[in-house]
Amino acid sequence: MSILDLTGVALDNTVEPTVMKAGEEEKLRVMNMIEGTDKNNVRYIMPFFESVNNFYCKEFGDYLPLPHEGMGPKDLNKAKLRIADFFSAFGIDASKPIDIEADVKGKEGYAIVGIGKDKDDQPVNKINKYVKGR
Repeated sequence: MSILDLTGVALDNTVEPTVMKAGEEEKLRVMNMIEGTDKNNVRYIMPFFESVNNFYCKEFGDYLPLPHEGMGPKDLNKAKLRIADFFSAFGIDASKPIDIEADVKGKEGYAIVGIGKDKDDQPVNKINKYVKGR
């Protein structure tokens, strides 16, 4: 006997997940942020976002490499700016240690989105630019 009871649940009125239009400024909410090390042994953070206004858009992330030894001055500056722009756009105080649950999850901010491909070669949104001061 199954404990799964879908009696009365309409499964035929679902909507396929979509992507937001490229080049548009969108209000986003941070759903989560992970820390890790990539295949080149570079530490990174990766915030994951959802659209505040479009419930059917796929969630997506943004890979942000952390500054490290071995980065040239141009890449170092680019990494620092990108992280600072993310924190500024979402009102995250980077002057103190960051608690992901308390300081990041649920924060809302704005970004110009683009369209890229996910690991399955399907369209997914990406961050083109964080919008600060909104």
